[in-house]
Amino acid sequence: MPKISELRTGVSLAVATLVLLAGVGIASAQTALPKSGLAISPPTFELSANPGDKLTNSLRVDNITDQPLEVTVDTRNFTALGEEGGINLSAEEGEFSLASWIAVTPAKVTIAARESQVFEFATSIPENASPGGRFGSIIFKTTLKPVSGQSGVAVGQEVGALVFLKIAGQVSEKASITSFGAKSGLNERGPVDFDIRVKNEGNVQFKPTGTITISDVFGRKVASIPVNQQNVLPGAIRKMTAEWDNAWLFGKYTATLSLVYGNDKHVVTASTAFWGFPYKLAAIVVIVAAGAGVLIYPRRKRIGRAIKVLFGKE
Repeated sequence: MPKISELRTGVSLAVATLVLLAGVGIASAQTALPKSGLAISPPTFELSANPGDKLTNSLRVDNITDQPLEVTVDTRNFTALGEEGGINLSAEEGEFSLASWIAVTPAKVTIAARESQVFEFATSIPENASPGGRFGSIIFKTTLKPVSGQSGVAVGQEVGALVFLKIAGQVSEKASITSFGAKSGLNERGPVDFDIRVKNEGNVQFKPTGTITISDVFGRKVASIPVNQQNVLPGAIRKMTAEWDNAWLFGKYTATLSLVYGNDKHVVTASTAFWGFPYKLAAIVVIVAAGAGVLIYPRRKRIGRAIKVLFGKE
């Protein structure tokens, strides 16, 4: 399922919205409306091309309501919004814009209840297009009307597919790790959660792969865990996560992150340290030992004599 994120779509609605990244949907929580609206497949496209190429692709839009829906098509550009994978949709043109290169057919159609429509879209890359990444979204717009005989207001809905395009040539692939660390420097037990922030300093998107190698205080490798893959757009910082699901921890650990990205398999690394100690259990042991000491101390002579008698020394 697409990830829930915030989107700025430029659509003015007088209701709260629920927005889906990679499904880019906007729907209201109004009562007396048909359930759901449009569904789209696939939600994302990752394309590669040379300057002057023309790419043709298709996608399917499903009407999952019990009434016909009139659907119109729009295209927009998008940029990264925040570090969690959100996007900002815009009609403005910029260095990484793609929308003006995309043509969709049909541009307007009515989809019958519980039926589907296949849309073709052509992406025409200019001969003088610069190498690097371009990003656009194909938006399908409709209006959900109140169910017949019930009150309510009509609410606009948008769903869309995200298009990531790489134009071949002398691209700039450069990444840096802006931060890496365990969420807690002291852990009683696992799992240990790691936060990673990666900045894309180039002009083309990448989806890094990587691992975190964990070593104990003696330098021995105790675990190797994968890092969740996420697209990182040019100029953006993307937060990634990983988890070491180990039950018991004791002592100092060192975690070394290694990420591989880009066509040339560039590598960036970072390290961090954290501690494992069962402090709650240790506190209980100390309290019990202290309590036992308080009880035993006044009776230490009797106990000592009893031990001697038990072993036949008295």
